Amino acid sequence: MKTWPGKVATALWTLAAGLWAYWGAAEYFFEAYGVPDAPGWAYLVPAAALWLLGLVALAWPRAGGTLLALAGLAFTLWWWGLMIARGLFGWEQALATAPVSLALVLVGLLWWLEGRVRGPRPRTRFLPLALPPAVVLGAALFYLPYVSGRTPASPGPWRVTTAAGELEWAPAGPGWNLRLGPRFPSWAELAAYGREPRGLGEKPGPYDPAAEGLCAYLDASGTRLLDEPAHVWRLPTRAEVVASLVRGGALAGCRYPGGEQATCERIPNKEGPLWDPAAPAVYYWTAETTAEGDEAWYVPYSGGLRYGGRIASQPLTWGNPRHGYRCVRRLR
Repeated sequence: MKTWPGKVATALWTLAAGLWAYWGAAEYFFEAYGVPDAPGWAYLVPAAALWLLGLVALAWPRAGGTLLALAGLAFTLWWWGLMIARGLFGWEQALATAPVSLALVLVGLLWWLEGRVRGPRPRTRFLPLALPPAVVLGAALFYLPYVSGRTPASPGPWRVTTAAGELEWAPAGPGWNLRLGPRFPSWAELAAYGREPRGLGEKPGPYDPAAEGLCAYLDASGTRLLDEPAHVWRLPTRAEVVASLVRGGALAGCRYPGGEQATCERIPNKEGPLWDPAAPAVYYWTAETTAEGDEAWYVPYSGGLRYGGRIASQPLTWGNPRHGYRCVRRLR
């Protein structure tokens, strides 16, 4: 680059491209690795698009800068609109995405200014293009030893003695990640299953999952839903999910001290017998809601430790493939 705007734009683009490459690769390995219906390439689309825009801008700064500015503006508006539609928009969230979205507009404008200066430019300006692929490769080397060789799920119930008591987790069927056609139920839908009209669907609060939740309508075997509540099964607590987290097919020695992370003897993983490595769910809903009552707590398969995810809460009406559930009952 010949001017300081071009040099600043290249530095900022390199940072943004590296962040997007890491986010895409890390999200893929945490969420989608081993899930047949989760295309891994989709996680790298933002990074690939930014890489191509960077290539164009480094070759033709004026044209590439214009494209990058327009792309950054369009992405920012799309992302904010998505958060507004989900009821998650706030200035904190908006500012958190600005370094990798709205900042692209600034980078595009700086490259446009660089393009006003004519003449040959050194070929070394293309060297930053090597960073995003290197970041993806680094993420793969970091995650693959963790996500490879997971213990497969077992369709039957799972009885286990944990730090939270002796528990039995529901077998495959309506008590474990029931799917609504192309979509997945929200916490509110699970909690209001028994309310008329009985079934999964949007129903207003307040919610009482213990009395009218889907788990309460499971029969004793946990394989079918009844017309009346049996109150054998229920959604678990955070402490119960954490205590049942596994690594290598056995308990990981986890306890829940509160907050966003568990304390574990080994870092837990998404594998049987608690999780289904081939299913999209990486979080399990719990029966617990926040003090305000507008969000429900969930637990990731990692326990909130090293490889991603955290013990946190989402709005009651939040439903997506990554938030699943599994009913439980205490044996003693």
